[in-house]
Amino acid sequence: MKRITIKDVAEHSGVSISTVSQYLNGRYNYMGEDTKNRIKEAVVELGYRPNFMARNLKNRSTKTVGIIVSNILHHFAVSLTRKIEDYCDENNYNLIICNADDDPQKEEKYINGLMEKQVDGILIMPTTANDELYKKLANQNFPVVFVDRFMKQVDIPSFKLDNHHAVETAYEYLKDKGMENYCYIGTSDEMDITPRVERMEQFKKLEPGQKIITGENDRLYDHIEAEFTDGESNGIILANDFALMAFLKFANEENLDLGKNHLIAIDDVPLADVYRPQISTIAQPVEEIAQNAYRTLMKRIDGDTADTEMVNSYKGRIIER
Repeated sequence: MKRITIKDVAEHSGVSISTVSQYLNGRYNYMGEDTKNRIKEAVVELGYRPNFMARNLKNRSTKTVGIIVSNILHHFAVSLTRKIEDYCDENNYNLIICNADDDPQKEEKYINGLMEKQVDGILIMPTTANDELYKKLANQNFPVVFVDRFMKQVDIPSFKLDNHHAVETAYEYLKDKGMENYCYIGTSDEMDITPRVERMEQFKKLEPGQKIITGENDRLYDHIEAEFTDGESNGIILANDFALMAFLKFANEENLDLGKNHLIAIDDVPLADVYRPQISTIAQPVEEIAQNAYRTLMKRIDGDTADTEMVNSYKGRIIER
């Protein structure tokens, strides 16, 4: 199939190439209606598609950013990506979405791939084994921001939930309900991932010695089945959406009385509103996190290197049900 060029459009509409170029760039204030209509009809009839990539490369910009999420199955990752996509659309940017599955090798491959595609910047939910690569990006002043997590000794700003506040809010909610024994259920902190570490750290500080059940996402249900004892805990903090789903599956199969076992989950997943009984949650400030991360990335793309706080934490809000 022959590629239609701007020259073909010019010949078809009987105008110069420069006139077509002005039309395509929206500079037609002094262009006659007849000329504009002829060019418009030629574009439609020929099926001309402007080569935006070539144009943007000429301007040293691809008008494209990438986002590498830790696990696309998490409600927070989906919600955040949706917001970032909205902001990109408003600013005529394209968004490339990559799912690292918390796999450092996969993440490294995506970072290198996005760099090869000459994206203008990247948002990353970082893993724990690519510090040197992050430092290299920072030293090259390549526009990067972290979301949901931060890395010590890496000069890249991070935008995330205030995890300590979220767990404390959940704990105070259960305490106000008259709970005396507590259980924390969440993903293992062995990978040293910020939300996992900070949430468990805060629970241990508030309730030393209380039961903690953890496991990787695909094994968490088995750990709950082996370690949870009905009647032992009556206030249960579910550290993320995977913990909520795993515990509800267990509760259904064991016919647990969720009237006496009060639950509260971090992340406001739709499941919490439709489940019976409904489940109270700590909603992440997704829009605030996404907006500030995106704005900072755009400033860096525009060359604004003003000092930015390295760790920017935002408080969640409780939704009581």
